[in-house]
Amino acid sequence: MYSSKRENNSGSDPHLHSYTTPQPSHQLQFIQQLLDNYTLHQSPLRNSNSPILKNRPSSPTSQRRSSMSTSRQNSNNNLLDSPFRLQSSVHPPIEDLDLLNEYIKDDPSNLLQALPAIGGYLEEFTLSNPQQCLPVWNSLFSLLKQIQTWKLEESKSKSSNDKNKQNSAQIKPPSCDPKPKKWVNVHGEEWEDGFAWLNERENKEVLEYIEEENKYSREIMKETKPLQKMLYKEFVSRLDENEESAKVLLPDGYIYYSRKVPGEEYRVHCRLGEIGIEEIYLDENKLANSEDYEDASFFRVGFLKHSPDCKLIAYGVDSMGNERNTVYFMNLDTKEMLQDKIEGVYEDFEFSMDSSRVFYTLLDEGERAYQAKRHVIGTSVDTDELLYHEEDEMFYLSLSKTGNGKYILINTKAQITSETRYISAENHSEPIQLLLPRRENIQYSCEQKDDYFYVLSNEDSKNNWLYRIPVPTELPLSPESIEELIAQRETVIEPRDFVLIEDFHLRKNHLIVIERSNCLQNVRVVDLRVPGFSAYHYISFSDAVYSLWPGSVNEEVADLTKFSQYDTSLFRFTYTSFTQPKQVIDYDMDLRTTDVVHEENVNGVYPYDPSIYTSKRLYATGVDGTTVPVSLVYRRDLLGANLPNPQTNPCLLHAYGAYGAFTNPIFSTHRLSLLDRGFIYAVAHVRGGADMGNAWYEEGKLSKKPNTFRDFISVAEYLCKEGYTAPEKLSIYGRSAGGLLIGAVVNMRPELFRAALTEVPFVDVINTMFDPSIPWTAFEYEEWGNPNDYDIYQVMKTYCPYTNIQGDVLRKDGYPHMLVVGGMNDPRVAFFEPLKWIAKMRYLKRTLEENKDSIRQENVSNIQTFGLKNRNGSLTKISITEGPGSNRASVTLRNGNESSNQVHGHGLKNSVFSTSEGQIILLRVDDVGHGGPSGQYSYLEDLAFEYAFLIAALEAPIQPILPPDVTTPHSQGNKNAPNPVSPSLYSSISAALLGMSGLLQTPTKKAPLSSFAEEEDSDSINEDNLKVLQKGKKKGQGLDVFEKEEYRNKTKGDRGQNRLFQ
Repeated sequence: MYSSKRENNSGSDPHLHSYTTPQPSHQLQFIQQLLDNYTLHQSPLRNSNSPILKNRPSSPTSQRRSSMSTSRQNSNNNLLDSPFRLQSSVHPPIEDLDLLNEYIKDDPSNLLQALPAIGGYLEEFTLSNPQQCLPVWNSLFSLLKQIQTWKLEESKSKSSNDKNKQNSAQIKPPSCDPKPKKWVNVHGEEWEDGFAWLNERENKEVLEYIEEENKYSREIMKETKPLQKMLYKEFVSRLDENEESAKVLLPDGYIYYSRKVPGEEYRVHCRLGEIGIEEIYLDENKLANSEDYEDASFFRVGFLKHSPDCKLIAYGVDSMGNERNTVYFMNLDTKEMLQDKIEGVYEDFEFSMDSSRVFYTLLDEGERAYQAKRHVIGTSVDTDELLYHEEDEMFYLSLSKTGNGKYILINTKAQITSETRYISAENHSEPIQLLLPRRENIQYSCEQKDDYFYVLSNEDSKNNWLYRIPVPTELPLSPESIEELIAQRETVIEPRDFVLIEDFHLRKNHLIVIERSNCLQNVRVVDLRVPGFSAYHYISFSDAVYSLWPGSVNEEVADLTKFSQYDTSLFRFTYTSFTQPKQVIDYDMDLRTTDVVHEENVNGVYPYDPSIYTSKRLYATGVDGTTVPVSLVYRRDLLGANLPNPQTNPCLLHAYGAYGAFTNPIFSTHRLSLLDRGFIYAVAHVRGGADMGNAWYEEGKLSKKPNTFRDFISVAEYLCKEGYTAPEKLSIYGRSAGGLLIGAVVNMRPELFRAALTEVPFVDVINTMFDPSIPWTAFEYEEWGNPNDYDIYQVMKTYCPYTNIQGDVLRKDGYPHMLVVGGMNDPRVAFFEPLKWIAKMRYLKRTLEENKDSIRQENVSNIQTFGLKNRNGSLTKISITEGPGSNRASVTLRNGNESSNQVHGHGLKNSVFSTSEGQIILLRVDDVGHGGPSGQYSYLEDLAFEYAFLIAALEAPIQPILPPDVTTPHSQGNKNAPNPVSPSLYSSISAALLGMSGLLQTPTKKAPLSSFAEEEDSDSINEDNLKVLQKGKKKGQGLDVFEKEEYRNKTKGDRGQNRLFQ
């Protein structure tokens, strides 16, 4: 374990006591050791034979989780207010040279992570021992001299590019041959799927092929490992590793919250009593490393619930990533575990009001929540009462408790139809009751207050509306009494064509309604003490682009808040934007005042300054004239001509566009690594989502699904036309159903994008939707359609990524660079979807290349099929040429300017992506579920890998660019922080190792903020800047990277984004 040999003195400043100043001889020995250990050779990213990973669990994912957690335990993780961190949660402490030596020799690129701490070590030593400056310099001089020699040799090398081309040519992509499988489908067409055999999870050949793909990805990405380390270091430096959630006071007098532990993957759950002493009642890290889970391939606490009497907690553990939780019960006072243990529970779980019973749902073999049960604590699970069993495989169950705690609601829902049953959470003798029976195409949800059920429904409404009905008194309800009940409906908020009610919440005296209009959210607060629902007001927000959601980011706290604030006038919600870190706000609905009870803390070497970033909402015009919203964020001083070596900005374009989910602008500390390299991050609010209301969703599903892809392409063209970016600087990202979008558009317009990144993509649409044995297939019929319907089948054939690969374009290297990520335990998008897609791509390219002389030239694009015409009615011109130096297409944009895809950047030098003759296609399949890694550090490792792919693929700037006028490191209010050091030292050390001119750049000129930068609502770049961008492409063009954090509605069945963050 990496542990500090010296402990902080109680009550002392940890910055000053986290290390001991070494003696001169020790210091010089360390510098000499640095010289001896330095090597330019790199080992694989994850070396299972490493001594550091010895005696770890055999599962690859558990190896990563366990080793990363161990490497951080007991490290001092406080950020120094110097550019250098003497201690870090990502590498062993500098004082333990033997362990640091082992860490770097295990993977030489780990040196990059330790460099800031090494710089801080040297800085502190020379400040304290100025007489030793010369000996230290003499040792450093030798190192720097050697590095300069290496750089000189590199610059004199005749054909470093040719060497890289030869090296990349030696790394052959994996080969997977099809196994013929043909049949005649229901429409009488002969169908063939030569890679259907890759569905066989236990097949040794399949597992070997997956390993070959993973190995190939590691080999191709090996040269980016120093960059990955740099990115990972940036991510971790910005983390608030001591972050606490918002706090909640419960009736037992304790204040409850959870917090992170520096260096640990998971959270600890705590409470404070009257005397203010913290009590940890659940440590997820100890649980993850316990005997039950130390060998697990995955670990996640799926939920944690408190009993109303505050004496028990129940928590579910997912050890596979398949969303099936094992539920445990613990006595909060004694910390004793109860004998009760429930297996296979989904995420919905509630206590009865007397804390004697729990309600939960179970998953069937198709991963569908189909049963709701009630368990009496202290009895055998075998005797649990079945409350409801949903027989129709197109419906799934969800379970919740009303805000006043009186009822358990069991909602049965398909994509377009739903119904709700309710059962008392107080009187256990009362049977379960149906509120309103299901009717085709009508969805509703409900809450209860006083003598009424409040119902949100889309009945007879373009969007939806809110009404209330009396709680039924005569049970069970007969058809006649149901009609009588409906006749008593009282409108609370009428239906409106252009306003969607996302959600609503009830308090003792208030109704809170979350609305959405024109892609923006609003909060209406209704005073229920005033008759007629006419006394209401809206909460105002100042940002042009923002997001909010009820409760807190932390689900445990959000659940506790829901009940603890019911009798108050407080409404707690989370607010954020592209530039505003997340704030948890208590809004007093009577006084109309706000209190920020928690705010996301942004750490880092330099302070986060939101004023240098700009977010805005733009509007592109689709091919059918539809206006498509686009949300942007970028650093205003790095836009266009303001970049070093004026150039087109790199851009990441992201979208989801399915299930009526919202793609909201969320702040991300990780995204700063992109924006500080000149990126524009853009979100396309395409049809298929509900960003503009239910009608927007309806226009992007079933037979109208191609609208989603057309909108995305229109947005991409708009960003290029308006000068924000160009095809050679444009990357795209989508996951799950958003991965279908990415797969479709790279087939439709491969020349429009330089790089594509997609995670757990749903790409084998036709084969999957024809197979009802695959989980969620029947449920998905109302989203994508049933291919047994001939018309739906014909539409699917036009966009299914797996069946529309353009082999000839692929052979001519006309596709973008691609990184595709899958999960072996994914219950929503099976691992074989991305696996088959990539296998087929590789096979087509290989076989067509082998037979290219006999290949008949075919149409390059299926643009005509999709009707993808420009606004002026002309098709975009595409030309695919062959031969050295022409491995990418050129595209003529609407404005007539031809954009060459020959990229000359100041990014990663001689990268395989820039020296390769063709596109690089990578597949990575990890032992995880739909949401990817669950730990806060392992997640960042994967994120660094993906960022590095995009940086290399776009030859983007490796160095983050120093914000203007920033000369002082982040002090974080620490008066005892060491004196700041110029960033040039960090720059020169890292630059020497990477062969770059410097890690931290400043703009070549501090350009004044033009009208473009100042006018945040402007739709286009001003004329002067546009002229610069339209000149010949300059060196140093940037990268596009995706953002994993994206809030969404929680919709089970959705092949979609995670619970809160993508």
